[in-house]
Amino acid sequence: METKIKILQVMKWIYFITISIFIFGFWFIIQYKWSLYVMVGFLVVVLVLYFTIHLLRSKIYVYTCPKCQHQFQISIGKDITSYNAQIGGKVLVCPKCGVKEVMKAKPKDDK
Repeated sequence: METKIKILQVMKWIYFITISIFIFGFWFIIQYKWSLYVMVGFLVVVLVLYFTIHLLRSKIYVYTCPKCQHQFQISIGKDITSYNAQIGGKVLVCPKCGVKEVMKAKPKDDK
C-alpha cells in the first residue's frame, strides 16, 4: 500500500509540473508561434494524469463517517465531483447513516 501512495504522490508532482509547463506554453505559442499541436499534447497529458490520480485515490483511500464510524470507498466520479473541505478530507454523504459531513481519507487496509 505504501508503494501505491508513493506512486500517487509522484504522479501529483508530475501533474503539477505538467500544468506549469502548460501555462507557460501559452506564452510560447503567442511569442514564438509554436504549433498548437504542442499545447493539445500537453492538454491530453494533463487530462490523463488528472483522471489517473483520481482513479488511484478512489482505489487506495477509504473514508470514515464521524457519526457512525462506517468506512467506505467512493467512486472515481464522486472523487472528482465532491468538495475538498480540507487536506485529506471531502464533504461526503455516509451511505450507512446518511449524514453529510467532512470525512477524512485514510489508506485502505490490505488484508
